[in-house]
Amino acid sequence: MVLTCSQGRYGPKDYAILQSKPAMTETAGNENDLVNELALLGLGQWFLNSFYQCAEDFPEVKKLLPSMKWNNEDVFVGTVDTTATPISARPPAGETDNCTLLFPHFLATPLLSSGSQYREVKFSGNEDVGNNMDPVGEAVDAYAHHIVADSFGNILFTDLQGIIGPDTSVVLFDPQAHSILKSGYWDKGRGMIKAFLRQH
Repeated sequence: MVLTCSQGRYGPKDYAILQSKPAMTETAGNENDLVNELALLGLGQWFLNSFYQCAEDFPEVKKLLPSMKWNNEDVFVGTVDTTATPISARPPAGETDNCTLLFPHFLATPLLSSGSQYREVKFSGNEDVGNNMDPVGEAVDAYAHHIVADSFGNILFTDLQGIIGPDTSVVLFDPQAHSILKSGYWDKGRGMIKAFLRQH
């Protein structure tokens, strides 16, 4: 998803506050995109749990898998009460937009760890199959293939990206998918799933 990002705090946690870029959508589209992204975060974790469950049958393979999870715990779509806190109108074209929030709806995800010991990695693109050569990337590629198999060819997660920690654990974020149902504006449908399967 094409997002704007700011930082906030909810209770004791730091959060990334995400919205669609204004050039991409209007208020209703922003809310819809955020709800779709939230749904994909949950579905991605469900398939990841299934992936590890299948690996139980192959102990030699399972011990090679890194710890992976989606950044989906304590994630929510929030709404600003615009009667109490009005959101400024967009500035005229060509002028700088200094607003923190552009729309009343936002997706809040726990802020991910960063720093010299953490690496952000893009494992695949929206239309580019992952063809990773390192053990962590190969595990993410296997997970993507598992999703297609486990869903009977009904969904393919794409644009897989995450943060790799110093212990090689991976936290995945910002999912996209191609599916038989419309999972968001990024979803190009069954044709992309078939193209993926032809390459595997």
